[in-house]
Amino acid sequence: MKKITLISLVALMSCGGSLSDEQRKRLHDGMEEQKIVKISDSEIVSAAMEQGRAFYSAIEKVSFNKTKIDSVARLYKVKAVQLDINSSNTNAKEMEKQLLDAYISAAATGSMPDNIQKIHKGNGTEYDSLIYSKPVVVIKDGVENVTGVWNIYLSKKQVIISTTKK
Repeated sequence: MKKITLISLVALMSCGGSLSDEQRKRLHDGMEEQKIVKISDSEIVSAAMEQGRAFYSAIEKVSFNKTKIDSVARLYKVKAVQLDINSSNTNAKEMEKQLLDAYISAAATGSMPDNIQKIHKGNGTEYDSLIYSKPVVVIKDGVENVTGVWNIYLSKKQVIISTTKK
């Protein structure tokens, strides 16, 4: 990938060498994305937790409006899925169903914090994305009831890129 960037840079310079400010900025951003950075696993998970909370806060501000959620998801480069306890959730992945069941069980103890999980590729220990989950809780007669869960999928690559831009 670095070779392609270098070749395109040489080609652009040989064709007159004048880059517009926008072209120069895109070239610089492309080189920044290709830069090798060492980030620990715990830093990635912490950053994903922060990004999940920031996204949830943003969709809370738009009152969970479905059309606005899609726009906010594109802006944050995430995928958001809401599971409802009263629907069949036939399209839900197994992990999403397990998270919903875990929050329903945890409602009895009163401990329902938001959560981050790694999504592993195949059978290996490598993962390429993370899922941030937050329960939808309704308080009725002083009792907390879980009515659903928000699952927010974050790309590991995007988490790393956003972490290095800080």
